[in-house]
Amino acid sequence: MAKDATDNIAYYVKIDSVHKEDIASIRHWTNLKVAFDKNCVWITNFEDTQINAAEVKSLPYKTIYYNKNGKLYLLNSLLPDCNLPAVLWTPIERALPLKTGSYNHNFFGIEEKINIKLVESETEKEAEVMMVEIYLLKSYIETAPEVRLQNIHWVLISPEQAVLFGKPLLPVNGKVYWKNKNAIIPAGYNFDLHMLTDILLIKINPEKNCWILWDTDSSFIKIEKHLLEPLSISSFRKTYNQLQK
Repeated sequence: MAKDATDNIAYYVKIDSVHKEDIASIRHWTNLKVAFDKNCVWITNFEDTQINAAEVKSLPYKTIYYNKNGKLYLLNSLLPDCNLPAVLWTPIERALPLKTGSYNHNFFGIEEKINIKLVESETEKEAEVMMVEIYLLKSYIETAPEVRLQNIHWVLISPEQAVLFGKPLLPVNGKVYWKNKNAIIPAGYNFDLHMLTDILLIKINPEKNCWILWDTDSSFIKIEKHLLEPLSISSFRKTYNQLQK
């Protein structure tokens, strides 16, 4: 099992089996191992940073232990609580396989399919992506100082629309978005099942080489990261002239 590099502590998390669906929030940590013991699910092989991460803290109905001399101690306790479980450990990806319907990439799950929706967010983030119409971007760029564009990268997603990355946002009318890892979500929204965000993004974008641009109806498009280029008057004119041919 993986141990902390400094003090060789191995951590264990125990969850009642009726709550095993909650483990989906940490399934993307492929180093973890899982075992089933009567009415409990055990998880181990945590790295030190993982056991203290928000994903673990948000797991409901959990008990966290650390191992010392073959005994399990409750986290922050100096008294042993129980023995190490005599169970068969399995990689978490094998123990909790994803099942994805090939007919709809917006559905996935551990034992059943879940509809991923965007809902109004209770927290605010700084917007750093925007979608603009090409004709509006052209009107602005024709008079914009070069320095105003230096922090912006861009990519065409259609002959009529471009997506701009960077801040501060340009003073152009358009849809604004904020980032959630490799997802780009309309400002003011978030995933309703935010604990499953990592699993969703890995399933859609396993190589992490794309930005996933979401709309409020939960549809999305992929934008390959290597296609982005610095926005400048010359780069825009070159692309715009090609569109006119």
